[in-house]
Amino acid sequence: MVKTEIKEKRKKKGETTPLPGYYQKFKSYGLPLIALLLAYLGFKLRNITSNYKTFLDPDTFFHYEMYRQAITEWIPKYFAYADPPAGVKAGGYLGLYTVQAIFYKIVSIFGYDQLGAFKLWPPFVGAMTIIAVYFLGKKLHSSWAGLWAAAFMMFSYANFSKTYSGNNRGEGPFMMFFLYAVLFLLIYLDEKKWNWKKVAGGVLFLITSVLYMAVWTGSQFGVGILLLFAGLTVVVFFTFGMMDALKRFVGDFFPLFGLSLVMGLAFSYTRLVGIRSFLVFAIEGLVALSALVAIMIYGERIGLNYSDKKHRFGTIIAIAILGFLAFYGYFGRDLLKFLGSASQSNPLYQTVAELARTDWKTIAAYYSVKSNDAIIFILSVAGFITVAARFVRKLVKNDLTGHREIFMVSYYAGSLYLLLLAVRFVFQASGAILLMAGVAIGEAFLFVENMKESATTKALYAILLIILFLPLPIIGAQYTGNIAKSTAKGQGSVPADWMNTLNWLKENSHPLDSATSWWDYGYWIESSLLSHRRSATDGGHAYDRRYIVADFFSHYGNESEQDFEAWELNYLIVWQQDIYKFNAISYLGGAITYGEYRNAPMFQVVPMQYIQYANESGKIVVYINTGQAAYQPVMTVDLLDGRIINGRGDIPYVLYLSGNYGLLVYHKIAFSNFVRLAFHIPYSFEPWDAQKLFANFKPVHNDGGVSTYEFRPFAVYRIDKYENGTWKAFYSTTGGGKLPLGEQKLRLWISAFGRDVKDATLIFEAYNGTELIKRETLAEGLSINHLNESPVEVSLFVPNATGYRFILVQDGPVGVLNGEPKVDGKVANPSYILDEGQSGQLELKAAFRKDYSDVELALRASIVYYVAPNGKDIEKDEFYLEPHQDIITYVPVKELSVKAGDNVIRAQASMPSDVFSAYIEKLYQEYGEDKVVIVKKRVEPVFITKKEYVIWEG
Repeated sequence: MVKTEIKEKRKKKGETTPLPGYYQKFKSYGLPLIALLLAYLGFKLRNITSNYKTFLDPDTFFHYEMYRQAITEWIPKYFAYADPPAGVKAGGYLGLYTVQAIFYKIVSIFGYDQLGAFKLWPPFVGAMTIIAVYFLGKKLHSSWAGLWAAAFMMFSYANFSKTYSGNNRGEGPFMMFFLYAVLFLLIYLDEKKWNWKKVAGGVLFLITSVLYMAVWTGSQFGVGILLLFAGLTVVVFFTFGMMDALKRFVGDFFPLFGLSLVMGLAFSYTRLVGIRSFLVFAIEGLVALSALVAIMIYGERIGLNYSDKKHRFGTIIAIAILGFLAFYGYFGRDLLKFLGSASQSNPLYQTVAELARTDWKTIAAYYSVKSNDAIIFILSVAGFITVAARFVRKLVKNDLTGHREIFMVSYYAGSLYLLLLAVRFVFQASGAILLMAGVAIGEAFLFVENMKESATTKALYAILLIILFLPLPIIGAQYTGNIAKSTAKGQGSVPADWMNTLNWLKENSHPLDSATSWWDYGYWIESSLLSHRRSATDGGHAYDRRYIVADFFSHYGNESEQDFEAWELNYLIVWQQDIYKFNAISYLGGAITYGEYRNAPMFQVVPMQYIQYANESGKIVVYINTGQAAYQPVMTVDLLDGRIINGRGDIPYVLYLSGNYGLLVYHKIAFSNFVRLAFHIPYSFEPWDAQKLFANFKPVHNDGGVSTYEFRPFAVYRIDKYENGTWKAFYSTTGGGKLPLGEQKLRLWISAFGRDVKDATLIFEAYNGTELIKRETLAEGLSINHLNESPVEVSLFVPNATGYRFILVQDGPVGVLNGEPKVDGKVANPSYILDEGQSGQLELKAAFRKDYSDVELALRASIVYYVAPNGKDIEKDEFYLEPHQDIITYVPVKELSVKAGDNVIRAQASMPSDVFSAYIEKLYQEYGEDKVVIVKKRVEPVFITKKEYVIWEG
């Protein structure tokens, strides 16, 4: 009777019926256990791919090398295998590798080796992030919001894509540490008085905030979200006259956040944290915001009118405008540079798929339960609208009870902006999107719990909601699991042809050798799990060299020649599958315009049934007949019989016929070095051009579609002998030919690739087996212009022997750096070791193949730039570029002798003050300042000595 009366009174007052005790216990204990189960399931999903022989993500190969260094050094300093011959200074998010090294030290107790711990780390991060989002959702909204956010994160492909085993990047650890940092911050802010919870929350926030700064270069995002959160909170509190809440928030948050920024800045000097400039910006922003807060709190004392919302908001607007102008004037260029690095802001970035603008198709694919339904994203929008509506309702009622809604709005809006900026941020936005999707469903559960119905009825509604939404994680987990299993069957990203090629390279080349290909494969070449050789360019280093490789691949003849010996290149690897990337390669190499890059495929495979021969007026012509229309290409090259058939050029393509298929190649790149090297085509568009190419790039290994060439800067491609008063060619690169015995007058045609022969000595050698039986100097003071080569005439006696060689001796680079270089005791940037006008004591660790008694250490100043004949606007269809790599000068430092292996070299060095500025001014005068773009300047230590080049052997 009493209970009934109480119930009636509650109904009259509009109160809700309290939930039964068992339901509360289920929420208190059952939901956390379910969240743990979800984390475990998420771990299992992400660990399916741990059976990889290598890794799926190419960048992970590099991260593995840095992680291995961190296990012994804690903070990596230098990586010798990138950007030869100098290597690279370790930079960026070095804290990632230190954290992974600590993780290895812990799990090694349980029997994990280095590779096993490395593969375990991403699934562990994924599981811990699921737990974090549960607790954060619970803190920001409700237990139900946290649970459903965790359920979505358990299977969401957007989150899975960077937290599965075999993909060890910094984005996953950043999200994990950032979500925990926010959780600890909220615990700290929610405690009104100082107690153990507040102290623990503050301390843990400081620790996790430094960790999230350390593990990813893009952690500016986390700092920016907290700055936005701080700014919005103080503006809202002040505008709506909540001065007590404002003072309490500022007193709690500002000192703690400021301390975390200062700690991050301090750790940046150890190179654990790689966002120093942004942290300086954030500290300055916090100081400026503090000044605004001071005006908010004390403005009335100096006569400002805070009588109503309009006056207070007007004060904020005025201060904000002045602050923005001052701030932009101070930091604007750097801010635009930061944003540009995350978008397609230059020709190189235009070709990177991850930097493309995010479209709805991408969002639907990543934020779906299955396939492209976009359900999770739609739920997140509903959650955001719910939070925003509640936020506005509280503002209207002047009943803003806290800062949680402001944080959710800040985090979601910032994440959405990041998501729309570039595809690469699909994962990073998943934290806020999945959290807000959980809030949307959590709101439905709260609605049920707050109903005036009986406890039993509400429990039934809750069960119905669970039944309604439960299929989402079940179906999603099955779908993601199938993707993971399918991916795992591949057992890694390195195709079998590449695996065989890299194993061959490791077994048949010198440990100091370097190889290059298109930049996507640089990390494979460098990996200790594969060939473990140096690579001229890779996914994160030597961006300037991408233009140069692209120029070589997409052109032929003199126009394609670049000084590859400046990189001390030994091997070039060419993959036929790069026909699918050749729009980007041709564009960066300057062979096509931006409009052609976007609209004209460089290669098209044509089935043989579409290719028809016809006899028209006694002339053989070739048609490509699609059934709807017939087209003649510009030219047809039959690789089986060597026939060349000219056509009308109905389509701007050259057709290559292999017997099994036809390959249409865009006319501008149809005879490019890539086409000939990838498909072994000895065709010369200009006389002897292919002979020269295959002389400088000697085929040494082929596996399927992957071809490996040994690079020779100087090579004989043709030899003539003088007979009966005329010169007759008896040797060519592809045709071969034996050296005639006896007294001979020969003419050697030497291809000097990318650099001139200068003051060289030409030597002839004859061997019986390995025994040298003759060595004769044929010419001295020899010079050849590589852009206008002329043959060299020699007279010699050729003895009867088993082998012969022509050797060119001239100055050339030897040795590579094999340890971090130092200037005045500090680790320096190997590729820009001294600035213009700078002097310092160099300490170099350099490795050589053999002893040299007369070596000159020099500083080589070089520059990579491109000329844009049609202007610098990269968005115009007519834009195209002409890449250049120029060596400006060598600055002598020291004469020395070295031994085979590692040498520690110390020397005082100085760089002139106007090396680059004077040269760039000449470029401006030659091409026009409005058409020259400087890509990179280099000052590298190099070692020059008399070097023997084998230019022919047979």
